[in-house]
Amino acid sequence: MDEPEVAPNPAPDVGAGAPRTLWRDRRALGWAFATGVSAVGDEIWYVALAFTAAQLGNAGLAGLVLACATIPRALLTIVGGALTDRFDARRMMIGADVARIVVLAGALTALAATGVSAGLLMAVGLLFGVADAFYGPAAGAFPRQLVRRTELVRLSALRQLLDRLAGVLGAPLGGLVLVAWGLGGAMALDLISFAVVLAVLVAVRPRWPLARSTGGTVRADIRDGLSYLRHTPKVRDLVITLSGLNVFVSPVVAVGLALHAVNRGWGGVGLGWLTAAMGGGAAIGTLVALKWRPERPLRAAVLLLVAQAASLGLVGNAGYAATIAGMTVVGVVAGLASPMLSGAFQASVDEEYIGRVGSVLTLTDDALTPLTMVGFGLLAQVLGLGTAALLFAGGFLALLLYAYSRTHVRELRIPDERNS
Repeated sequence: MDEPEVAPNPAPDVGAGAPRTLWRDRRALGWAFATGVSAVGDEIWYVALAFTAAQLGNAGLAGLVLACATIPRALLTIVGGALTDRFDARRMMIGADVARIVVLAGALTALAATGVSAGLLMAVGLLFGVADAFYGPAAGAFPRQLVRRTELVRLSALRQLLDRLAGVLGAPLGGLVLVAWGLGGAMALDLISFAVVLAVLVAVRPRWPLARSTGGTVRADIRDGLSYLRHTPKVRDLVITLSGLNVFVSPVVAVGLALHAVNRGWGGVGLGWLTAAMGGGAAIGTLVALKWRPERPLRAAVLLLVAQAASLGLVGNAGYAATIAGMTVVGVVAGLASPMLSGAFQASVDEEYIGRVGSVLTLTDDALTPLTMVGFGLLAQVLGLGTAALLFAGGFLALLLYAYSRTHVRELRIPDERNS
């Protein structure tokens, strides 16, 4: 059988009694805060891993250690998406968490026996990358089974806010843990954070089943998912818009902002404040997104992102006060628009394809963002930083105009349908 069949949704509406608002939903809040705890653990581990890798004495080897997790994720994410659409997302997350706990327990044993080595760090990174390839698509599909569609934007905003807080708290905490207890302490805390998520996932049951793909092979499912994406304009254009956030924005704020600070002599402190302005603005924007529910979320998101595109053009072309104001706008808009786009994505993709389409989006980001980082750096070297930033801002604006010109993007509303 080459083409998969779509199984009907046989189960009754077990979520009929689900709370109308996220704030009264203990299941969804419990899962969201558990993932926040896990994000803190991941930050602690990443800081410890990066510092330990840097101490290996070879810059190339350190880079290889840090890149190890991305390789299996890039290779297997699309498979993870196909399996998510075949099987139960919650069970896939439980399996991935169990695997992570086992990996960290084994790494702690090896660390105690042989000490730190590049091989140990790379092995943990590779195995974590495999687990991420299966956990990520499942985690992207799970909210559709947990909350009403009208609450997807709010749940996305809460998760993103917790992720931002995890970055603020976890990174410095990782440094303190490394000093106090070393790499083993960071591993142990990350293991505990995965155990927290595992306990919550065991307790939290999904409210609605998702229609499942029942193709003859995973390969057929992948092919069918790509065909669905190609022939479903509203989903295709939404994926293109979401990908543009990283393709056009990340190089400017990651590479361009640092070059701007160096060229203008603002130093590390100046760059730190610019980065803090983005982070603080994003936190504010996400808090607003928890309350604000526009009738047409994609229209609101695209219009907000126009202000972000304009602010990107300030990099390399403006003084410190204007740049810090622009980076604040970039952060606020990111905090507002990202949950709207994410919630609309989860609500719009047909149930039996949500894992595969989400994995394509992840793969696109992982593949294109590093290339655009390099491309931006080359443009800045050849044409100048200000010109490179304006070109990327113009490309982003063109993408937004394209998205706004599409009626199915501009007029999209999040339906309640069965989740009502």
